[in-house]
Amino acid sequence: MPSIGRIGLRSSRFKAAKRYEIEQAARALRAAGHDVQVDIDDATLPATGFAEQEAERTQRADQRADCYADYASNAAARSEAAYARYRQSADHWPLGQPLISDSARAAHRRMMGAHDTSVAEHDKAEYWAGRQRAAQAHQGHREALPTVLRRIERLERQRRRLVRWLEGQYRWSDDDGGPALLRCGGEIYRKVAPAPADAARWTADLIQLDGELGYWHEVVADKQKAGQKVWSKDDFSVGDFVKRHGTWFEVIRVNNKSVTVPWMIGGVTRGIYTVADARRQFPQDKKVSTDTVPYDKVEGRASAQEIREAIARTETKNRYFKPGH
Repeated sequence: MPSIGRIGLRSSRFKAAKRYEIEQAARALRAAGHDVQVDIDDATLPATGFAEQEAERTQRADQRADCYADYASNAAARSEAAYARYRQSADHWPLGQPLISDSARAAHRRMMGAHDTSVAEHDKAEYWAGRQRAAQAHQGHREALPTVLRRIERLERQRRRLVRWLEGQYRWSDDDGGPALLRCGGEIYRKVAPAPADAARWTADLIQLDGELGYWHEVVADKQKAGQKVWSKDDFSVGDFVKRHGTWFEVIRVNNKSVTVPWMIGGVTRGIYTVADARRQFPQDKKVSTDTVPYDKVEGRASAQEIREAIARTETKNRYFKPGH
């Protein structure tokens, strides 16, 4: 990691230790003859909150973009200089000139070497320009509303799992005569509190998760204030149409996290796909095959009446405004 001058794991900053990977590294170092001591502290919280961490991450992305821009500019300048050397020789090289002497062959090698250098440096410039665009788009992709909604769902799953672990887990242990759900063969089945070290580590993880969730919920709220729509089951009814990949699909069922639509294979010329279309496309099927559209991937909603009006307008246009007329 050049920024901190140490060997480390990628994407591990401000996160819980990746214990399995650390142990792998320790085993490899010991096998190579090194003395290794593993010291992990997962109970101490970072000195900065998640908002500050996110600002630092954005700053690093901007710095990478500036660095890649310099790399691309330098490579482009080297490419242009090499091409100028090539053209200077090529413009004075007679067509069909035979390479009859060592000096002629050496001059030809220099000319073609300049051409190859120009091509190679041009490719480098394109590569670093692509890296620059990716770094510049980093925050936009990271804060895109569908991405943030999926991230919040994932973090909430992690939070529920941590809460369950902190509350204790059911397991079999030696029967000590205390209360238990089950007893069998001298063992009892009951909820056991986590070990102190595990509890401290999971508590720290929970605090960090709460900070991260709070930050992303604020991002969603800001985007809603700016006019972006967060779709849910309250926005749809059976018979409505949902837009996905530019096509309107009829809603067959409304679920907690998605809507069920008829499954389609191939393109739809008019951009509308109904249950009747699915039955015509798959007449051999007794039941309409379905697919789901998660709410974080919804592009729009229309009522059945709006779709009927759109179909009528399209049919009128095709009737009276035919190609060539």
